[in-house]
Formats: sequence, structure tokens, C-alpha cells
Amino acid sequence: FNVKVGCDIAHIKMFERFKKSFLLRMFHESEIKSAKPETIAGLFVAKESCKKVFNELQWHDITIKKMKSGKPQLFISLKKINEKLQIISSDLSISHDGDYAIATAVFLIEKG
Repeated sequence: FNVKVGCDIAHIKMFERFKKSFLLRMFHESEIKSAKPETIAGLFVAKESCKKVFNELQWHDITIKKMKSGKPQLFISLKKINEKLQIISSDLSISHDGDYAIATAVFLIEKG
């Protein structure tokens, strides 16, 4: 087993000026129902954290949904990931404070 970690941070103000048409290039419609800049920034850094672990992923290969508890849940299209890798478990944490949003994605991977 291998543990892989990706982390990213972004300035929230950067996301105040993006129009929905631009955001749809990176996000699924369901992800941007709340277009608050801090939410969008959090989703962006979460996806970037995943892309740092799996370089071959594109924006729409990653979906983040909020559970009833408020915890983000990660869904990845495994078609793009080497079929010899198997994600055993993953976890995602997103936080924002002041002007910044940060996310960390952790994966437990088994190589076949």
C-alpha cells in the first residue's frame, strides 16, 4: 500500500471575478450551486490537491459533494487513472480562513 497526499492553497479574492460560464470549465453544475467565492476557492484547491496526486486527471474527472454533516466527499473518475492502481480509501479536508482557502486530499493506494 502507498499513501499519497496532495495539498493546495489559494487566495479567495481571485474567485470573486469569475463568471459562471468560466467556472463550468472546472466544475460540475452541482458543485457551484453556491457561487460564494470562499466555496468556489475551496472546491478549486480540493480539485488541485487531487490533481497533484494523479497528474492525468482533468477538472471534470473530480467531483466533490457535501455530505449532510458538511464534510466534503470525493468522487474520482477512475478511467483516467492507471488501471494497475486501486484507490482503497480517500479523504478530503477543505478549510478557509480570512483571505485563503486550503485543501488536503489523502489517498490509500494499492498497486496491482
